[in-house]
Amino acid sequence: MRRLRYSYHMQLNFEEPVREHNFKLRCFPSTDARQKISDERIKIYPVHFSNSERDSFGNMCIYGTAKQIHSHFSVDVTGTAEIDINGRITAEPHKSGIFKYETPLTRAGKSIREFHMSLDPMNWMSHYERALYMMHELYDDFTYSPGTTGIATTAEQSFEFRRGVCQDYAHILLALCRLERIPCRYVAGMIPGEGATHAWTEVLDGDIWRPIDPTHNRECGDTYIKFSSGRDAQDCAINQGVFYGGGRQVQEVRVVVSEILP
Repeated sequence: MRRLRYSYHMQLNFEEPVREHNFKLRCFPSTDARQKISDERIKIYPVHFSNSERDSFGNMCIYGTAKQIHSHFSVDVTGTAEIDINGRITAEPHKSGIFKYETPLTRAGKSIREFHMSLDPMNWMSHYERALYMMHELYDDFTYSPGTTGIATTAEQSFEFRRGVCQDYAHILLALCRLERIPCRYVAGMIPGEGATHAWTEVLDGDIWRPIDPTHNRECGDTYIKFSSGRDAQDCAINQGVFYGGGRQVQEVRVVVSEILP
């Protein structure tokens, strides 16, 4: 079992002051069969009222209001995660069907469908084996290229470019799996190093959700800390909010994850 120390910092800087800021955040790892979270500290600025809940996908959220006038909004989360790669996250059959079907962000167009038709996975392969096969083929045909796409870029658009970032890799693999009606979901979280958040996918293997990382072309080991999962990136949006004022916004994100050595 690997122990990781993590810190997540997000700050929104507003061109003009804002008020009556209602927010919803999903940047809080939760304990499950694969990860045990401890020593978590959360700081949100500014905040007049806040509460927590789980959304319809089971993700931990904090929502609240910052009524006072402010020129920036920030959240800092630190804690420790113990990762057990043998932990089995089971699926409830009556809740997994929704993950077979496309969403606007994962809808397969001509380019993805043609790529899918060019693949030749063996019929005897399990859903999980087919997902791994398609991940390997995608990795060989796609280039990691920051700045090419944005948060609203669809799987089809990024595949036409053949360039993108982790969100695009995840969306394209979801599109490919859903063409075969393989239940799969988008995951947001963190991996070791310094930088931004990361995205990967989970594929249903029997009744077990198994995480795989198409950006790095590998199964997820004991260095992945999960924030949330859903049908696509929109379900896992880390920061959502409405407010009065603001003008242009600039977002800063800093993630640091390091191993705690014995």
